[in-house]
Amino acid sequence: LKHSSKPEDKWKAACIDELRHQYAANLRVAYVQGDAKKKTPFFSVLLGSSMLDGTPCDKVLYRVRLPGNPIIGEGKPENQNHAIIFTRGEYLQTLDMNQDNYMGE
Repeated sequence: LKHSSKPEDKWKAACIDELRHQYAANLRVAYVQGDAKKKTPFFSVLLGSSMLDGTPCDKVLYRVRLPGNPIIGEGKPENQNHAIIFTRGEYLQTLDMNQDNYMGE
């Protein structure tokens, strides 16, 4: 989103960064890095936040090479599944930001 030319995407990226820096001790963001069109390798990246001279900055905590494009079917389930490698323990909670309080989905 940061590199998008759309103002709405840049605003979303700024909001995500603000939340990540505000809750840096507990909040991590996992995303897929790679491009199927350019045939670059895919990586699952866990991004955290740290302070450098009083300025918040991105910190890549883990970067794992994936065997191929993880988004082969529906985008949302595969996007959540690639982040499981960064979890530990017996319980995992994922948040669906598009539910809009509709319990039938």
